[in-house]
Amino acid sequence: MENANTLYAGELEIRLGEGLVLANGRALTLSVREFQLLAAMARRAGAVVTRAELYSAVWGGELRDGDRSVDVYVSKLRGKLETAMPDRRFIHTHPGFGYRFQPQPSTDGMPAHPARPQAMTAPQAPEAMTGAAGALENANGADGEPDGLSRNVHIGAVGDS
Repeated sequence: MENANTLYAGELEIRLGEGLVLANGRALTLSVREFQLLAAMARRAGAVVTRAELYSAVWGGELRDGDRSVDVYVSKLRGKLETAMPDRRFIHTHPGFGYRFQPQPSTDGMPAHPARPQAMTAPQAPEAMTGAAGALENANGADGEPDGLSRNVHIGAVGDS
């Protein structure tokens, strides 16, 4: 939905004249480029917008071969949106075509592209299972043969800040 100065996408409100984005009523901190990129995509919600079109709208020029500016800023923007509203996906990638802005429920409730790295921790190995030999032995089955399964690795999020 849209009016002259504000775009709405579910619980996301984009106030064009103010350079302000609200997610569930809370202001997001976006750079000028991130805001311009979001506005350019939201104006064409549901449509696939090419990288060249986004570059032209945000940077005001022609996209050069090898320039990854759009991809970098889409990644940053996606991370901020998904951190603010982890139950939603707003930016969808269409490889070889571009990006589509369309709010949709998340399938898992977790951001597809975390804004900060996830911590990986492993349980403490017994003293006899330390070092490279222990890592190899832990990676192999009980008979010592690789079975293609990972063991003793747990992935968890770093505490919220």
